[in-house]
Amino acid sequence: MKPFEELTSLEEAMDLILSNVERIDRFEKVDLEYADGRVLYEDVDVPFDVPPFDRSAMDGYALHASDTLNGSEETPAVLRITGKQHTGDLFEDIIGLGECVEISTGAPIPNGVDAVVMVEYTETEGNLVKVFKEVKPGRNIAPAGEDMKKGHRVLKVGEYITPGKVGTLAALGYENVKVYERPQVGVYSSGPEIAPQGQELGPGEIYDINSFTISSVIKRNGGVPLRMGIVPDNYESIKESIREASKFDLVVLSGGSSVGSRDLFADVVQEIGEILFHGVRVKPGKPTLFGKIDGTPIFGMPGYPTSCLNNSYVFLTPGLRKIARLPPVNRREITVKMGHRMESKSDREQFITVRIREGKAFRVFKHSGDITSMTHADGFMILPIGKSIIKEGEPVQVTLFND
Repeated sequence: MKPFEELTSLEEAMDLILSNVERIDRFEKVDLEYADGRVLYEDVDVPFDVPPFDRSAMDGYALHASDTLNGSEETPAVLRITGKQHTGDLFEDIIGLGECVEISTGAPIPNGVDAVVMVEYTETEGNLVKVFKEVKPGRNIAPAGEDMKKGHRVLKVGEYITPGKVGTLAALGYENVKVYERPQVGVYSSGPEIAPQGQELGPGEIYDINSFTISSVIKRNGGVPLRMGIVPDNYESIKESIREASKFDLVVLSGGSSVGSRDLFADVVQEIGEILFHGVRVKPGKPTLFGKIDGTPIFGMPGYPTSCLNNSYVFLTPGLRKIARLPPVNRREITVKMGHRMESKSDREQFITVRIREGKAFRVFKHSGDITSMTHADGFMILPIGKSIIKEGEPVQVTLFND
């Protein structure tokens, strides 16, 4: 056994992670239908007015505003209907005084007219229309460029693309768009007890959990997980596997990061790279390691499934999102009452998973090795160092898993 030399605080660990990962620079083109959730690689300037023509903001009649002067319920203006203007059409006839054109919402405004009266304020009789309301010039007309003016910078490099921004790109005629590539993340599992799915379990074996949970976290936070299999639990196998680190943007290995005689990951990283911290003052997840190999950041996550997944949320997610150029995760925090008395003794900050029921928090954390500690959790609360008892009904702050 090799005891941890010194535990790193949560705050210091986060600082070390964020100061030692670099934002990705590579880009690719994606079809517009796949742009949502990506990060824009280039500025977008408006090449033409949107809309490119004056258009009707209402269903009604396009007319000369002067023809409706003093129009009212008692003394309506009476105009002759000379045609129809639908969306996608172009009405080319001249519209004289005393004339109007039936028009649909979004249709181009015919030449010469300067207002649209809503159909609600009209009444038709054959080819005549009565207008019961005076309208001013420009009424119910959306001018060309009202949405976007030619030359305006509407989106900037580095912006996170939302459905609304996809709509903006579509309005400008984009078929595809340049976006930053998603970081490639190598995911390894380690441990003599780990067996792949589909294989019958032998004595003392359990199925690989961590590579799947880590990969799920990676996909939800802008990365592309590449599951590289189960690494045999010996020095040379681990060394050979993580020498591949430079072909990835980030590497995560679960298991082998503790201080037991068979936990060799730290020794390998120390030999061929550098360790930035090993051991964090948190529970669960104390054995977490972070370092670099050939400039590539590498995480060593605890082998216990709950510790591994919890620390993937806490440590991996912020680092990965920075690499992917995504905004920091914004988890919602709520204050609720504790649903039962809870006692705990620890010299580390504790992440305790909870379920929220009827406005109260109930502990669901069982043990670091029990994945169901996370399965039905709505979020987690942090028990600070020195806090050993939470009374039933005591207010607690819960950070929700919003993913």
